Amino acid sequence: MKQIPQSMRAECPDCDDETLHKTLKGRFKGKKQLDLVLKCTKCGKVREETLETVSQIPVRMIISRGDISERVATKFPADWGLAVGDEFMHEDERLLVKGIESGGQRVETCMVKDIKTLWTINYDFAKIKVSINRNDVTRSLELEVDLDEEFMVESEIEVDGVKVTIHSIKLHDKRIRRGTAVARDIVRVYCTDKRPSRPKYRKKSR
Repeated sequence: MKQIPQSMRAECPDCDDETLHKTLKGRFKGKKQLDLVLKCTKCGKVREETLETVSQIPVRMIISRGDISERVATKFPADWGLAVGDEFMHEDERLLVKGIESGGQRVETCMVKDIKTLWTINYDFAKIKVSINRNDVTRSLELEVDLDEEFMVESEIEVDGVKVTIHSIKLHDKRIRRGTAVARDIVRVYCTDKRPSRPKYRKKSR
């Protein structure tokens, strides 16, 4: 199965610069042509692009979906380089590269021709940890959301039927207390449950 890149760097006519583009649609036309619909992540411009494909190289790939792993044989363009953290589409599934084996050892980046085994996980959704504080008691849970869903500090979200307020967001490299972040970049969301605590009643002694 040929692979369609989930994102790529390309020349944007509106930005007049080479920018990162997201692939909205893609299909192979014949053996050597790839038709893409790309969106510039800098200016938001959507346009069609046709690329000439190169020869495909077979690669052994392992796909993990929760507790289940599947070993598959797939093909990548010979001129591709892959790195841990890259995303791509395999059939109708978005995958995230978690590990690469080359030359008998784990590497962070590698050209396709040198890859012995590629470890990936299903990345159709992002799993975000959420900490909710209510009256100095904190509970943690996990949400499964769309990768591009946005979370904004000081906004309300609903968790288990309860509205809570986001007061900070932990990203992979920092923690923010203002602004917005997308799910794919978030490690944990910190929230406050502002509902008043239930009054405690003392049992009357006889």
